[in-house]
Amino acid sequence: MSSPRERAQQQAQLRQQQQSLVRDLLPVLDALDRAEIHWRQVLETQQASPPLRQEAQASDPGLWAKLRRGLLQQLRHGRPEPGPLARSQPPLEPERSASLASSAGEGISLIRSSLLEVLQAHGLEPIDSVGLPFDPERMRALGQRPGGADLAAGRVVEEAVRGYLWHSALLREAQVLVAGP
Repeated sequence: MSSPRERAQQQAQLRQQQQSLVRDLLPVLDALDRAEIHWRQVLETQQASPPLRQEAQASDPGLWAKLRRGLLQQLRHGRPEPGPLARSQPPLEPERSASLASSAGEGISLIRSSLLEVLQAHGLEPIDSVGLPFDPERMRALGQRPGGADLAAGRVVEEAVRGYLWHSALLREAQVLVAGP
């Protein structure tokens, strides 16, 4: 059996290893955050305006057929042929493209939330910052930006990198933009 002192040292060492692992996983969580934001923007863009291809087909239905014939002729006359995936995949219809973007976004969101749940179960806590007063103990100001009528000076306008606590201790400070005067 080990002594209480040895057990305490082992627990402290284990806690340091866990903290190191959690810190190493933060960039993965950041990448998932950025991917989730990207896919949300893609979906909003698709919903906000009809795809260019639909507009072009409505104005000149033969345009795409002419472009396709021209490209095929160029490929036959000295240009390298596309690989097997490019030849076997028909172009995506706008509805299918939107569905694919939505599915990818949902998948990324599920992976991100699952990873965050596991890390939270082990003591990780995200630091809320947007809209709150700037806290120099938990945040690093990257700059100032006009806050607008709804946000007073000294409040966080945007979060560039999310901050985290681990077992109530600061693991990584949030990097933020603060509303200026």
